[in-house]
Amino acid sequence: MIKEGKVLLNIELPQVVSSRMPVFYNPHMVVNRDISLLVVYAFVGEGAIVCDPMGASGVRSLRFLLEAGASKVIYNDINPRAVEEFKKLLKMHGVDESKVQVHTEDASILLRRIRGCDYVDVDPFGSPIAFLESGILPVKRGGILGVSATDTAVLSGTYPQTCIRRYGSKPLLEAEFYHEIGIRILLKKVIEEGAKMDFALIPIFCYSYRHHFKAFFKKDVGARKADHLIKNIGYLIYCNSCLYREGVSLENLRSTCPICEGKLLYAGPLWLGKLWDEELLKSMLKAMEKLPLSRETLKIIKKISQEAKKQTIGFYTLSAIGERLKVGNLPTLERMLSLVQGKPTHFTGEGFRTLLSHRELLKLVESIK
Repeated sequence: MIKEGKVLLNIELPQVVSSRMPVFYNPHMVVNRDISLLVVYAFVGEGAIVCDPMGASGVRSLRFLLEAGASKVIYNDINPRAVEEFKKLLKMHGVDESKVQVHTEDASILLRRIRGCDYVDVDPFGSPIAFLESGILPVKRGGILGVSATDTAVLSGTYPQTCIRRYGSKPLLEAEFYHEIGIRILLKKVIEEGAKMDFALIPIFCYSYRHHFKAFFKKDVGARKADHLIKNIGYLIYCNSCLYREGVSLENLRSTCPICEGKLLYAGPLWLGKLWDEELLKSMLKAMEKLPLSRETLKIIKKISQEAKKQTIGFYTLSAIGERLKVGNLPTLERMLSLVQGKPTHFTGEGFRTLLSHRELLKLVESIK
């Protein structure tokens, strides 16, 4: 038996988790499910209507019912065996069957039929691209869309041509914050999918953990609101020599670094706005005490709550400063945070954000060489 939150699962795990499992369950995605519960509970509270269109083992659906007080869960999986196992789980946990709708069909078809959900979780095995348009439709105005992506190597720049084909954006593996660039590309793509239907999908929370990204969006309606959101989509320019970075519009793309006159690289188009809604984070910190979350989840949320106080485009790492700026005697991260009045980032253990300008940072680094 596997225990996750308040749910008990009778599943034999193989050595390698894959989509070929009789009933799919990924123990490494506990953080993903934890944070989905936390965001929805903090944003909506009890009584949420939740759609889990790729339900697999059903652990996410059950946790919404047992832990987050959802009033209704729409569970779906195209695998009949998964559906039968989920029905057994409902009985085993004594769940009121009137609170659950169970379906066995293609996720995209189901998503195009239903409406009025407080939360829809798009969590496929791989890229979410095929499900984005359908996934947006059931979310009611003011509701939340959650999108997972496990093709992080594509989004982060290992396979740039695939990223251009799938997401319509160029990644940048050369930057030390390539995972953040990947998330910003994902945010851009979801926003575009909503905008073409006159929906404004406002990013409210996102994170990177192990081999997946997850992003959450508040849905609003109206062409003007979608247009306003799109104004925050642009490009990132980056200098591989002095670490200069800046978010710019298409009209302001340039090829020469204003600091060292080196050649500028670019990524995008991507989302240049905030990654986290500060008010939601405050609510999440309060709600953490009411949900049975993993230690790793608590650690990530606490770190992001600090990181969100410095909402910059990109961050710095000690290794990049040492290698690119030729600093042989680097201070500790704790010391660096004090020097730059910065905050650590959850993306990497050696990274930090600062509101200092790049010129100010370079002067400080020069003083500690």
